[in-house]
Amino acid sequence: MLKERGLRAKDLLEHLQLQSNGSITSLVKGNPTAERLEKIADFFDVPIDTLFQRAKNYGYNVIGNSNNVASITIGELKGKAQAQDRIIEEKDKRIALLEDMIALLKQQLETSKS
Repeated sequence: MLKERGLRAKDLLEHLQLQSNGSITSLVKGNPTAERLEKIADFFDVPIDTLFQRAKNYGYNVIGNSNNVASITIGELKGKAQAQDRIIEEKDKRIALLEDMIALLKQQLETSKS
């Protein structure tokens, strides 16, 4: 991430209040504390999970009636939630349109009675 962002190892070491002439190799290959990992994540302005080399999408089993229904990743759940948000937005637009049509029909009915 240092190279990707054009940052110097010296800047990270100073942020961690370590000797700026020290080696970053010991920091990377060592066993850092949770507190140090938080500081590193803060330095790069990323979630702490970014520092671990693992997939971000985790599979979860959805249980229903004591049966395994499906295995769904967090990414799939986010996609489904976004799709539902779009459906709700479309539904709200259609309801507003129908309400406008009802108001117009009521107005026409009142005008024809007069």
